[in-house]
Amino acid sequence: MSGPVIVVAVVFVVVLAALGGLLATRRLVPMERLSRHTDVAGYIYAVIGVIYAVILAQVVIAAWEEYRDARDVAAVEASAVLNLDRLSRVWPDAEQNPVRVALIDYATHVVDVEWPAMAAGDYSLATGTVLVDDLWGTYGQIAQGPRGASANYANSLDQLDVLDQARRSRFLLGESSLPQTMMVTLLLGGVVTVGFSYLFAVDDGWLHGLMTSSLAVLVAMLLLLEYQLDSPFQGVDSIRPTAMRSVLADMGAPRTAPGELP
Repeated sequence: MSGPVIVVAVVFVVVLAALGGLLATRRLVPMERLSRHTDVAGYIYAVIGVIYAVILAQVVIAAWEEYRDARDVAAVEASAVLNLDRLSRVWPDAEQNPVRVALIDYATHVVDVEWPAMAAGDYSLATGTVLVDDLWGTYGQIAQGPRGASANYANSLDQLDVLDQARRSRFLLGESSLPQTMMVTLLLGGVVTVGFSYLFAVDDGWLHGLMTSSLAVLVAMLLLLEYQLDSPFQGVDSIRPTAMRSVLADMGAPRTAPGELP
């Protein structure tokens, strides 16, 4: 099932649940009783709406910043790989080829292994640093030769450090999520916000249902947006390894087949 279909299905279920609650309320609670308390319910509902909107807005903004940081880190990691390859092109083949092979192996592993694992919510590969260690080992061997004292080699070490840090940040940003208490607060806040709309005395049941379903759609979409931003490498709008694929193409490595990564 594709991502957009899942989103539509979730929103549809939320709307059905909201309308079911509204129908039960209108049948169990007399309209005359609701009309006597509409003014008080309106004041309380306004307070609830403002509080929930502020909390939800702050959470979405914080999640968006982390999503943007994850996207930037992925681009920085890919740029570091390309910069390392370009810096090594001035070296003799005996020193350039091992670096190039190690970089292609690293980039290919990121695209073919690490990204699908992150898309599945598996971040256990964060502790696997074999390929990174191989890169450091390759540059350590080059340090024993005449290139080890050059400015080009020093710049390469700086880029290798950037690569190492970007990889760790990618996993950390992907694995981090909102505290469970915050998620529970958002979900309960959404239920209360939608449920409070049941307490207004609207004579036209269809119109009342339209207002409630519209509110349910909005709350559901905002919660789904927060979930997507909180999981930058999963879901419908997940961050893809486009930058690293481009680097592999620039380095002359074969592109990953389009069907290998969802």
